[in-house]
Amino acid sequence: MKLAQTREARALAVAAVARGLIEPNALWDMACRWTLGGASTPQELFEGILTPEQLAALPELLAQEGRSPPAARALAPQVDDLDALRFDTQREIDLPGEEVVADFPTLATSATRAVNAGGSRYEVGEALGAGGAGKVVKARDREIGRVVALKTLKPGAEADSAVGNRFLTEARITAQLEHPNIIPVYDLGTLPNGQPYYSMRVVKRQSLQNVLTNPELRKQWPLVRLIGAFVQISRALAYAHRRGVAHRDIKPENVLLGDYGEVYLGDWGNAKLLSRAEVSEPITIDPSGQDFGRKRHEAVASALSGTPGYIAPEQIRGDQKRIDHRADIFALGVVLYEILTGEHPFDAPTVLAVILATQTRDPKPPRSISPSCPLLLEDLCLAMLAKDPDQRPPTADRVAAEAEAFLEGAKERMRRREEAIKLCELAKAPLERDRRLDSERERLVEEARRLLKDVKEYEPIERKRAGWQLEDRAAGVEREQARAAAEAIDLYTKALAYDPDLVEARAGLADLYWSRAVRADQEHQHAARIYHEALVAEFDVGRYAALLTADAVLSVDSSPSGASVLAYRYVEKDRILVASDERALGRTPLREVHLKPGSYLFVLKRAGYRDVRYPLLLKRGTHHRVEVNLYTDAEIGEGFVYIPGGTFIAGGDAQAYDPLRRAELHVPDVAIAKFPVTFREYCEFLNELESRDLDLALKRAPHGTRGSEGYVARPASGGGWEPLPTVVEGDAQKRFPAEEGHLWNLPVILIDWFDAVAYCRFRSERDGIEVRLPTELEWEKAARGTDGRFYPWGDHFDPTFCLMRSSRPFLAQPEPVGTFPIDTSPYGVRDMAGGVREWVADVNGEKSWVETSREIESTADAGSDAPPWRIARSGSWAADSQQCRSASRTRFFGITRALNLSFRIAKPLSRGPGR
Repeated sequence: MKLAQTREARALAVAAVARGLIEPNALWDMACRWTLGGASTPQELFEGILTPEQLAALPELLAQEGRSPPAARALAPQVDDLDALRFDTQREIDLPGEEVVADFPTLATSATRAVNAGGSRYEVGEALGAGGAGKVVKARDREIGRVVALKTLKPGAEADSAVGNRFLTEARITAQLEHPNIIPVYDLGTLPNGQPYYSMRVVKRQSLQNVLTNPELRKQWPLVRLIGAFVQISRALAYAHRRGVAHRDIKPENVLLGDYGEVYLGDWGNAKLLSRAEVSEPITIDPSGQDFGRKRHEAVASALSGTPGYIAPEQIRGDQKRIDHRADIFALGVVLYEILTGEHPFDAPTVLAVILATQTRDPKPPRSISPSCPLLLEDLCLAMLAKDPDQRPPTADRVAAEAEAFLEGAKERMRRREEAIKLCELAKAPLERDRRLDSERERLVEEARRLLKDVKEYEPIERKRAGWQLEDRAAGVEREQARAAAEAIDLYTKALAYDPDLVEARAGLADLYWSRAVRADQEHQHAARIYHEALVAEFDVGRYAALLTADAVLSVDSSPSGASVLAYRYVEKDRILVASDERALGRTPLREVHLKPGSYLFVLKRAGYRDVRYPLLLKRGTHHRVEVNLYTDAEIGEGFVYIPGGTFIAGGDAQAYDPLRRAELHVPDVAIAKFPVTFREYCEFLNELESRDLDLALKRAPHGTRGSEGYVARPASGGGWEPLPTVVEGDAQKRFPAEEGHLWNLPVILIDWFDAVAYCRFRSERDGIEVRLPTELEWEKAARGTDGRFYPWGDHFDPTFCLMRSSRPFLAQPEPVGTFPIDTSPYGVRDMAGGVREWVADVNGEKSWVETSREIESTADAGSDAPPWRIARSGSWAADSQQCRSASRTRFFGITRALNLSFRIAKPLSRGPGR
């Protein structure tokens, strides 16, 4: 084969490629065919590739080669013989593309071989984008009929030979990188105006940057989908690295996403061949230079090649021996970091700051920004961002493999999550059933109490059966509720076995356990509360974390202001709640004082006013706003204790006798007698009655049903009424000798409700103030304070704490008031658990004090109307521990008299105008 024919074939092939008649890759097939003798003449070589008309025009193409514009001649190979376009037939023939050809021509040396692209092949359309020295427009290839993206230099840029050579290098490198995730190059040539161009596939330019910064787009790209795109880009980069090409400008803007799931690594304009790449010299950063005041993503005029924030530390240092393909892996790690966190690892306000941060600052772990970030991806990302190239993954293939390992696990996790979500949906039914049954149980318990409250213990079963049946139903509902809760817990637990991080399952369990913790707290079951709160903390997804550890906040106003406030926290000592750890909070008004949750006693002091004891249960995460009225001693009255207005926990004690339903209720200011009315006080009333009407005095005198023998008080020989010595018997007489005046300090007994009301009228008239019996809520608040304790002193009972039937080794009987100092409420009211039962003014929820006060006093005579019911509170010297609970209530006919039945008085308080 003659050398002249070989040169002619080579020249014609190059001209045909420049003309767009054949694809560049066809040159390899033609070279193989020519070298192996598959064609004897240049014309035969092109048969089957060119049309007859194009074959006939080959001589004209050859003649045009020498007259092509300078840019087109850059396409001619820089070789003098066939060795540049043939394979050695004595060696194994490799597929083309194992290594990108490095010996690219420059724009100047190619001037003699450029082939004009013709004047009408491309119909130029709208601009698609621009950057640096190049621009991209949409164009229609008339010969093939497809729409392409045509990239050219901006007008005037071709005058810069370095720019032109870079453009040709970009085109040739990109053309030889045939990979599904690299935009393919179709054609390379020059336009009629002499501008070099290359054409490529049109990709809708939605970049990864658009997705990461647009919340609406981000919703369409969950993490699994983004990592799938990341894997494709990593594979494309690995392919380029194997071909000896470094990208050098990897960033989200250069990752393009098509409408149909295509992912491309674009903009290879900064690429270089690793085998002959020139490494950047160390740069000198001038802080006064204007370039370094720009934002991170703006172009920078410096010796560095790439985008600040994505340039590897070794490139910044100019460490020539260590700059290789791993610099691309660093940039890819920055992209992964942005995918995982939505933030840049080296973000800073200026380019200078970004470069310094890249060199010196370790990025925050992604999970510290996004706690849901998978550990595997966090480890991969941080490894890719290592300052030392040797600490990074060695290849982009390794990066892709690690990310794919996550995706494989993610697919399984997605399937398991779907199963877990199904289980959570199933758990909704038993969870709702649990809540419904809880309400039903409370309703049945309340209804049973209502039916049984009027039934005496000695009455026959027939009178009790309906209430018992309701109690049995309530117990059955409670069992069913437990089964519903167990079913919900089982389903949520199974869901977490499929997906330990599933928010729905964890939140469901946290809600369920929180309801149990609240119930345990209400019932003062402290161990159960601690247990369930621990479970809440284990499964909480953020709803209860702050609440479980939050302080309580207190603000206090007083009228008048300027009162000093002391805080005491209740702590249990010997089973009694004791106010301890005094802390001065300042003077009112107080604003937003932070305190640990718990039960407190606050004492307000101001000169000229009675000290105020204000117990308060401080709840976690709650701002308690307290308004306290101050009263003088004269306003409150001697022998009275001030109960400041506010809310308290009423009822709700399952162990109490006929308690009210649990509720937080408000009670206005009121003053309650420190002790029950004594014989001394009541005899003063009888003396006043006797002075007007002896029969009326006898009617109101404390007595039983045995006629004159039933009286426990009598007119004294010297005048005036006095208690009988027989009120105290046996060993109690030795303990409380009559001659020492103890009888006068006994609480008056054998008093019916109407007697008590008559005494209140007497006190009102005598003292010139309104005196009445306390209401149920006033009495219970005065006894319990605000924290829902079971007894005035706390939650534990011992017979020595109050006067009840087991308190003495001798016969139980009345004792003087104040004998048991532990039986003191948080406000300082005495004898509210034991001693004597006490009439109250109303029947809560049924009859108000106004209504009861209007009812006519009746008798138990045959044929008369049934006497009205009334409520007595407190235990007594004859009572058991259940009746001593502060929430216990006992119903009696209003005309009932008993040796353990008495009363105490109260007076409403209100702040007068102008105070």
